[in-house]
Amino acid sequence: MNSLAKVAPDQSKSWDFVYRELQRQIIAGQLRPRERLVEDEIMARTEATRHAVRKAFDELERMGLVVRQPNKGVQVRDYSITEIEELYEIRECLELRAAARFSRPADQALVDQLTEIASQHRDASRAQRFGEVFSLNNDFHEVLYRSAGNQQLADAILHYTFATHPIRTRAFPNEELREIAITEHFAMIDAITRGEGQRLGELIHSHITRPKEFYLRATYIQDSL
Repeated sequence: MNSLAKVAPDQSKSWDFVYRELQRQIIAGQLRPRERLVEDEIMARTEATRHAVRKAFDELERMGLVVRQPNKGVQVRDYSITEIEELYEIRECLELRAAARFSRPADQALVDQLTEIASQHRDASRAQRFGEVFSLNNDFHEVLYRSAGNQQLADAILHYTFATHPIRTRAFPNEELREIAITEHFAMIDAITRGEGQRLGELIHSHITRPKEFYLRATYIQDSL
C-alpha cells in the first residue's frame, strides 16, 4: 500500500499554512518555473484537506505566483525572455513616472511609516523569513506609490508588481541582493525626505532591474547548461 494513502488530512492545517509553505518553496526556488503543483501530493505532504489546498492555490494565483493551465492544472508561473522584458519596460515607465511626483519633501508621517516598514523588512530579510520579506517588500512599495498622488497610477503599478512576483522573489535567497535591497529602501526614504524625485527614480531603476537580471541568469542561463 502506498504510504501516502495512510496520512489522513489534518483539519487544523489551514489554507494559510499551505499557502505560506508553497510560497516559501517558490521563493526559495525549491519549486521551479513551470513545475506542476499536484493537489494529492500537496495534501499528503502538508496533511491538509483538499479544500485548504485549493484555497491556497487560489491565493497563490491571486498573488501572481502560479497560473492555471487548461489540461495541466496549477503550475509555478513562468515567463519567456520577451515577456519579462516587456513587463519590466512597463514597470519602469510607471514607477519612474510615480517617482517624478516626489518633487517636494515628503510628510514626516510618510517618512516614519516607510522607515518602520523598511526596518521590519530588514530584520525579516536578515533572519531569512522570506514570507515576511515578500509581504513587507510589497507593503513598502505600495505605501510609497500610493503617496505619489495618483491612485490610478498606483493601481497600475500594483498590477504589474503582482505580475512579476515570481521574477522578483527568485532573488530573495541571495544574501548580497537582499542587503542591496535593504540599502536601497532606506536610500529611497532619504530621497523622498529631501524631495529628490530624480534620485528616487535612479534608485527605483536599479531596484527593479537587479532581480530581473538575476532571474534571467538563474532561469535561462542555468537551464541551458
